[in-house]
Amino acid sequence: MGEKQLFTVKDKVIAVTGGSSGLGLRMVKVLAEHGARVASIARSHDHVDASYQDRDVLQITGDVTSSQDISAAFDQIEQTLGPLSVVFNNAGVAHKARVLDTTPEMFDHMFAVNVAGAFFVAREAARRMIAQGRGGAIINTTSILGERPQKGAAVYSMTKACVTQMTRALALEFAAHDIRVNALSPGWFPTGINEAELAGPAGSFLKGCNPMRRLGDLSDIDGAVLLLASDASRYMTGSIITIDGGHQL
Repeated sequence: MGEKQLFTVKDKVIAVTGGSSGLGLRMVKVLAEHGARVASIARSHDHVDASYQDRDVLQITGDVTSSQDISAAFDQIEQTLGPLSVVFNNAGVAHKARVLDTTPEMFDHMFAVNVAGAFFVAREAARRMIAQGRGGAIINTTSILGERPQKGAAVYSMTKACVTQMTRALALEFAAHDIRVNALSPGWFPTGINEAELAGPAGSFLKGCNPMRRLGDLSDIDGAVLLLASDASRYMTGSIITIDGGHQL
């Protein structure tokens, strides 16, 4: 199989949660540009730019913390685009707060979206892939903070540690059904969650700590996205791909 075919996602039906902003929006764009039939699931698509909306991307409004929304979104994808091949389980939230300032509401919100939401999206995707008998791929978004926490992000780091371990657990359980479960572990990328912070002294500090002396550009995830969505990763499961410019070193 040639390189062009090996990494192709052409005509694959791919869902991306949290697909209206940040890394999720970048995933949607690169997958659509490479010929995938993409559905973006997000609580709102109001701020997505017009050039992106012109692409044939199915935009679905839904909340990953609602099992009804998850099921309805996958029903719509199957009815409109066809059987699901790949899910990028990317939706996530963060509240920046020291431990003593973290409220029960912050704690519950982060675990509801980042952990429970991710788990039940993966479960619903796997259930449908098993019913189809065609296998598939689930790609979770974790973070380097799941392995290397920092002050002010304790609960967020805890949720991402859960996602990392969930990736391995689901990979083990679903391998018999030819469903691969892997994860992307980004380092510091300016997104809607943190771009204001990274534009200031914190961003300069983190650049200085990075062996490559820069923050991530959204396009830096493209190769890993195509790898995990395509047959190029057909013998990979339970893997965590770190994209951080060497920050953890």
